[in-house]
Amino acid sequence: MAQEVLALGKQLAAETTCPLCLELFRQPVLTACGHSFCQQCLAAVLGDPPRPAACPQCRSPVQPDSLRPSLSLGAVAELARAMEGVATRARCPQHGSLMELFCEPCAAPLCALCCSGLRHRPHRVLPAEEAARELRNTLQSNLVFLQKQKERLKPKGDQKSRDLLMTVMMELKRVPETFKELQEFLKEQEEILVGQLEQVSQELVKRRCEYSSRVLEREWLLDMMIAQIKEKQDQPVVEFLMDVGEILSSCKAARAPIPKPVSPKLQRSVESLSEMSQRVVDMVAKITVNLRSEMDWEREQVTLDPETTSPYLMLSRDHKTIWHENRKRNLPDTSKRFTGSFSALGSQGFTSGRHYWEVEVGKGGDCAVGVALESVPRKESLSLAMEKIWALRLAWDGQYRTFSVPPVRLAFREELRRIRVHLDYEAGRVTFYNAENMAQILQLEATFTEEVLPYFWLWSKETHIRLCD
Repeated sequence: MAQEVLALGKQLAAETTCPLCLELFRQPVLTACGHSFCQQCLAAVLGDPPRPAACPQCRSPVQPDSLRPSLSLGAVAELARAMEGVATRARCPQHGSLMELFCEPCAAPLCALCCSGLRHRPHRVLPAEEAARELRNTLQSNLVFLQKQKERLKPKGDQKSRDLLMTVMMELKRVPETFKELQEFLKEQEEILVGQLEQVSQELVKRRCEYSSRVLEREWLLDMMIAQIKEKQDQPVVEFLMDVGEILSSCKAARAPIPKPVSPKLQRSVESLSEMSQRVVDMVAKITVNLRSEMDWEREQVTLDPETTSPYLMLSRDHKTIWHENRKRNLPDTSKRFTGSFSALGSQGFTSGRHYWEVEVGKGGDCAVGVALESVPRKESLSLAMEKIWALRLAWDGQYRTFSVPPVRLAFREELRRIRVHLDYEAGRVTFYNAENMAQILQLEATFTEEVLPYFWLWSKETHIRLCD
C-alpha cells in the first residue's frame, strides 16, 4: 500500500511540474493555447514591461493580457508538494510505516508497530515532533555552553603559552648576556693579574741576571786579588811596600757585600700577587661549587639502608659501600631485610620529580644497580621480585644486560667504572649513563604508582659497589 501511494505521488508531481523551472507549480497561470507555467517563470519570458512572446511549449503567440490564473492547478500542486514531503519522511526499515515516535531510553525513532513490540513497550515514547523539539533545545543549550567554553579557553591558553614563551625568550637573552658579562669580567681580571705576574717575572729575571753577573765579577776579582797577594808576599821589603796600599784597597772592595737578587719590595710584590692569585683560585672554586649545587638540583646524596641489606653483604660505616663475603652476618630478620637475594635498597625513596645518583662499580662483575618499588618482595627469590625492579646488570663475563627474566644483552661495549642512574618518576623512565662521558647505556619504561627507591644487587665476591659523593 505504501509503495502504491508513493507511485501515485510521483505521478501527481509529474503532472504538476512547471516545464520551465522543472519545480512544482507556484501560482500557475494558463495561456490561451492551453499550457500552464509558474507566474514568475512566464513573466521572465514576457519581459519587463510585458510584451507578446511565443509559448515556450508550442510557439503560439502569448499575449500578456490573455493569461488567466489556474487556481485548481495550484491547489493540486500544493497537494503534490505535501505528498512529496510525506514520501521523503523516514520510514521504518522493518514495517515500512512512518517513524512518528521516539523511544527516549533507546534514543531511536520508531513507527507505531515498533512501539507496540516487547522491546520498547516498557520505555517512555514521545511523538517525534515533541522529542525533536526537546532535543533541539538540549543541543542548543550544549552549543551555547561549548561556544562559551571555547571563547574562554582559547584566549587563556593562548595567553598562558604566550606568557611562557615570552619568559623563555627573555631567559634566552638574559642567560647569554649574563655569562658574557661574567666572561668579560673574568677575562679583564685575568689580563690584569697575568700582566702583573709577567711584569714581576721580568723584574725577577732581570735582577737574577744582574746578580749572576755581579757574582761572576766578584769571582774574577777574588781570583785576581788572591793571585796578587800570593805574589806580593814573596817580594822584598821596599818593593812590597811600594803598592801594598792599592792591594789593600782592592781587598776592601772585594769584602763589600753583593746586593741580594731579590729586594724586599720585589719580594712583597711577589707575595702580594701570589696571595691575590690564590684568592682568585679559591673564589672561582667556590663560585663553581655554588653554581653546581644550585643548578645540579636533581642530584641526590644516596646512602644504603642497613635495615634492608642482605646478611651476606657487608656495609661500610658511612653506608656508602657494600661488598660480598662468604660468611653470613647475624642480623635481625625484619620485614624490610632482603633474605631471598643479595640485595639492598637506598635509604631515601621518591614519589615524584627527577633525581639521579652515581655509583662506582669495582672490577670483577656480577652486580646490578637501578631502582625498585617499595613493595618489592624481600624474602622470595630474585626471579619473583624482578617485575618490581628496573636495573642494569654487569654480568660475570663483562657483558651488560637488563636485570630481567630473560635478560637482554646490550650492545654497549665500554668499560664502566662509574654509572649514573637517572629516575624520572612522572615520565616513568629509568635511564643509565656512563658518568664519565654521559653516554646513554640503557633506558627502561615503567609506570610508578608508589614509592621508588635506589636498588643494588651484588653476587660476585671480587667486586664492590660504592655510592659516589
